[in-house]
Amino acid sequence: MIRIVLVFLQLILCFLLQSTVMPAISMAGVVPDLLLILVITVAYTRGRVAGMLTGLAAGLLTDACFSEMLGLCALFYLCIGYLAGFSQKIYEERDYTLPMLMIAAGEFLYSFAYYVAHFLLRSRTAFGYYFLHLILPRMVYTVLAAVFLYPLLHSVHRLLLRLVEKEE
Repeated sequence: MIRIVLVFLQLILCFLLQSTVMPAISMAGVVPDLLLILVITVAYTRGRVAGMLTGLAAGLLTDACFSEMLGLCALFYLCIGYLAGFSQKIYEERDYTLPMLMIAAGEFLYSFAYYVAHFLLRSRTAFGYYFLHLILPRMVYTVLAAVFLYPLLHSVHRLLLRLVEKEE
């Protein structure tokens, strides 16, 4: 139960930071995706189901506040949480390389799916421009933010894992 409450509080905190503080420090017109970092952190430490549920909650929160279509971001985050959850089988407590690669890949998947849903289906086919001006800067900025945020989120989830193991 404490895990669910803690992840919910982290979701709210990351969402508030992403929507209020991060636009003030945006670079090249992009903001890092803190919710994606949280989804991948949860999926990497807890597995597919936890990653999916966290992704669903993060996506619904994003959809409810910013999106035109309810459920689209939720679907994207849910799929990314599910895919990142496969890496839980090779979870290494001190390895930060794999999560950073997963965050970069997750950001690319999210941005590409967003491009397909919002631009390509409306016959806007300038993928090269979209990639160079939105996807690539957003990937780089999200990974840079993850370098600082991931260790903090990971230590909280590692502490929770230890607490759960002690109870059992």
